Amino acid sequence: MNERGKFDMHTANAMPPPWYRQFWPWFLISIPLATVIASIITIHLATTTNDGLVVDNYYKKGLAIHMDADALQKARALGMEADVGMSRGRHLLTLDLRSRENQAFGPLQIALRHPTRPNHDLILKLVPVGPSRYQAELPSDIAEVNWKIQLSAPEAGWQLHGRIDNNATEARLTLR
Repeated sequence: MNERGKFDMHTANAMPPPWYRQFWPWFLISIPLATVIASIITIHLATTTNDGLVVDNYYKKGLAIHMDADALQKARALGMEADVGMSRGRHLLTLDLRSRENQAFGPLQIALRHPTRPNHDLILKLVPVGPSRYQAELPSDIAEVNWKIQLSAPEAGWQLHGRIDNNATEARLTLR
């Protein structure tokens, strides 16, 4: 009924729309629904991807670090020094090796350790090209990262460590 006492059809049929046609129920349902979807995605990523930074055999890694320290001390006692050069343009790693006593070093290898992804690590055998000069070929798709370098003579039992930035086309480092 309107103001004049007459029956009005429009005011009698003014029922609110059903709940599923209103904004607020869907808004309130969307918050927990988004949380459930984000949780499912997080669980999927956690179970299917590998975190390469976590080491399972930390005890063995600790022993290896101790052995590396002994090998580094042996290199210092021998007065070992190495100049390492990396050229991405020529795909070449060069090494000039010096020691207090000019001795035969035996086979040498150099390990390029990626800072965060162990599956990108490279171990290269160095080929002698002179009395104390060595070289190794680098892969053409070598990553542009700050490589951790480990030079070693497995038969002699010494190692040298350092870091080299491979962001430039030419990089040099002196290992001591």
